[in-house]
Amino acid sequence: MYDLRYAISATLFVLAVSSSASAADRESLSNQETKGPELAGQCLEDLRAFDQKLSEVGFGVLPPGGYGVSAPSSYSGYTTYGTGGTARQKIYALRDAAYVYAADGDEKSCQLVLGSMRKTYEQHQKLVGMEADDPNLRIAWRRSHLETAQPVTEMDRLMRVDIVIGSEIRTADDEKVGEIEDIVLDPAQQRIVYVLASRGGFLGIGGKLVAIRWKDLRSTQDHELYVLDIEKSAFDNAPTVDRTNFDRTADMGWRQELDRFWDQNVKQ
Repeated sequence: MYDLRYAISATLFVLAVSSSASAADRESLSNQETKGPELAGQCLEDLRAFDQKLSEVGFGVLPPGGYGVSAPSSYSGYTTYGTGGTARQKIYALRDAAYVYAADGDEKSCQLVLGSMRKTYEQHQKLVGMEADDPNLRIAWRRSHLETAQPVTEMDRLMRVDIVIGSEIRTADDEKVGEIEDIVLDPAQQRIVYVLASRGGFLGIGGKLVAIRWKDLRSTQDHELYVLDIEKSAFDNAPTVDRTNFDRTADMGWRQELDRFWDQNVKQ
């Protein structure tokens, strides 16, 4: 694990802006939201509406086998491991950058990034074809993809952190429980201890953070989707992480409480 933030070219500078809104830093952004006048209000509302649209159509889901037509090299279906990013990964990175601009009150820059999001969306929909408008078919595609998930502890390929951050976490029954916002490493043991997943909030900002043990996750080969074998109702009661007091997670008592929760609720 050498790259703990987005490693991108200058031509994709806007993605670098989004990396500044990592899980550990976003509390200040959510506090700004209450100030109102400093926000780019119109762009924020446009982002909410567009994010809802992405959720409704199941954006980023591909049919088995990937795109049915020739696609750009970075849109190579379910075979990307971080070199260019899939359509969903790109649009989520842009989404985070747009929110940073909105929180800073920069309406023009926010709308510019939102325009790039719309172009990415349109390109993806065109490549997928007419089937992209059928939400039921999209659900079937995603569930078929979920069935291929394997325990992360059994994966033997190196991965970049930015390919994991932003990925969706779903139950085995295809209920979305959150998105991976950050990864916590244990330098002494040289391993991932757990991921921080958003729960609630808008665009992952201001919502609760849940620490999920890395070993409890299953992943699709492309790391687009992660599966947590838990009931959605149980996940809603999972212990949360205080964004303003992250040092508490180093406490042994907190870790033992976390282990007890996942041991009791994750299906074996």
